[in-house]
Amino acid sequence: MRLFFFLLVLANLLFFAWAQGYFGASDDGHEPQRLAQQLHAEKLRIVPDVRAQVAKKDDLACRVINGLNVADAGALKAAVEAAGGEAKILPLAEPALYLVVIADLPNKAAADKKAAELTRLGVEGLSSVALEGGRHEIILGNFRIEAAAREFLQGLVKRGIKSARLDKREQPVLKAQVQTRAPAATLLPQLPKLIAPYADATIGECAT
Repeated sequence: MRLFFFLLVLANLLFFAWAQGYFGASDDGHEPQRLAQQLHAEKLRIVPDVRAQVAKKDDLACRVINGLNVADAGALKAAVEAAGGEAKILPLAEPALYLVVIADLPNKAAADKKAAELTRLGVEGLSSVALEGGRHEIILGNFRIEAAAREFLQGLVKRGIKSARLDKREQPVLKAQVQTRAPAATLLPQLPKLIAPYADATIGECAT
C-alpha cells in the first residue's frame, strides 16, 4: 500500500514536470501557450488602402475631339501623346453618293453629242466629266439616298434613255475625330490648350 502511494506521488510529479516543459518544448496547443500568442484587440487599427486611393486619384478620362480634318487629327494625336496621353484617330467617311450616269464614252466629241441628245429629250442639269485616257462620262444626277437615285433612273428609262445606269461612289475621308485618354488630372486641364490651334475643334464625351 505504501509503495502504491509513493508511485502515485511520483507519477504526479512527473506529469507536473512535463506540463511545465522541464522535459522539452511543450505542445503549442496547450492553453497557456495560446493565451500568450493571442492578439490584443485594443492594438488593432484599420489601415487605408493606399492603392485604391491612388487608383481613384488617377482615374482615366476619355474625350473625343471633333471638327478636325485628317491632317489636323494627326497633329493633335502627336501633341496628346507628347503630353503623356493616349490618342487614336477615328476617320469619318462621308456618306456614299449614288450617281445616275452614262459612262464609257470614248472621247469628248462623243460626250458632247450625247449631251445634246439628252438636252433635246428634256434632261436638265447634266454635266460631262473627263476621265483618264480621254474617256468621258455624263452625270445626270447625284443623290445621297439610293432609293431616290433609283426613282430618278426609272423616270429616265420611261423617257427612252436606256443607256443610263446607277453607280455608287464611295467618298474620300476628309474629316476625323481624335479619341484621347489619360489621367483626368492631366488630360482635362491640358486638352483645351492642345486643341486651341484648331478653330473648329470641339471636345465631346467618349461613347460608352
